[in-house]
Amino acid sequence: MTGGWRARGRVAWVALWLACGAGQAHGEGRVFGLAGKRVDDVNFVAAWRGCDAEARAQGDRCLHLGRAGSANARLQDEAIRMALQEGLAALAVSVMHSGFLADHGLAQARSAGIPVVTFDSDLDWPHRDLRRLYIGPDNHAFGRELGEMVRRQWPAGGSVCLMSADVHDPNLNQRLAGVRAVLSGLLDRPPARLNGEGGWTEPARCPWYNGDDPSRARQQIALSLESLRVQAVVSVGAWPIAEPAAYQQMLEGLRQRGLDVRRAVFVGTGVLSPQQSLLLRQGHLAGVVEMDFEAMGRAAFRAMKRLSRGERLEGVVRTGFKSRLAGAEGRP
Repeated sequence: MTGGWRARGRVAWVALWLACGAGQAHGEGRVFGLAGKRVDDVNFVAAWRGCDAEARAQGDRCLHLGRAGSANARLQDEAIRMALQEGLAALAVSVMHSGFLADHGLAQARSAGIPVVTFDSDLDWPHRDLRRLYIGPDNHAFGRELGEMVRRQWPAGGSVCLMSADVHDPNLNQRLAGVRAVLSGLLDRPPARLNGEGGWTEPARCPWYNGDDPSRARQQIALSLESLRVQAVVSVGAWPIAEPAAYQQMLEGLRQRGLDVRRAVFVGTGVLSPQQSLLLRQGHLAGVVEMDFEAMGRAAFRAMKRLSRGERLEGVVRTGFKSRLAGAEGRP
């Protein structure tokens, strides 16, 4: 490992630590990079674990690029550009802001001849020539599955707040569109917001954008259920349940104030932890849609390895998801 990694500062410190911890076991293997949206999110840690396990099996390294704390597209890009300067065989990215990455880090990767794959979150259509392959779920279908669960629980319709992290996240915007497509019944052209279509409306204050902050997500759920009096809150990511005990405490406070929240909250997430599964079994969640980030990380490394050998890959590799309603078994 070169001295440049050690000189890089706050964004790359996690990549440095992982590289140092893994380097001795890998000898002269090649170095690959995986850039999730933040390095302390359990889902992206799982993706890195999958990438790292596959890399170790082949004598290579998979670095986890980024920083802890709230997701930030500029800092994601900074981490990518730092890693590219040190030399990578290939790069995997969960895209936070398609246009910004396309103009900066991914343009640099193309100039350097470093192949790029995306996972979990793809580039928007105008920028997809910058990546060779997308690995992950169909995010519109993921959102539609969340919408189907809401519709089964509330067949007569009602008021719903949708929740995302940031207005620029490509995969999350696709999930929002999928929820609206099902609830409105307009599968081909869902509305930009629900205004009575299919019996569903969105309050003026929604959708919520929580900035990748679990505490803010919980506050927004409480406001939705207590002040806006919506029937359902649909979070297209796992922020509300990232801290299960705090989430349960928030719901208990609402119950003590006379609110029925048993069928109210639906969440898209990675594989549930035991504590999160307990929330579902006990009815603190109405339903979840789960995806396997570790499998995405493994598939991302395999694709990067093949691309680094000069093999031709393009298109999409779909990874699955499953839905689970409170008190029910999951289904593929």
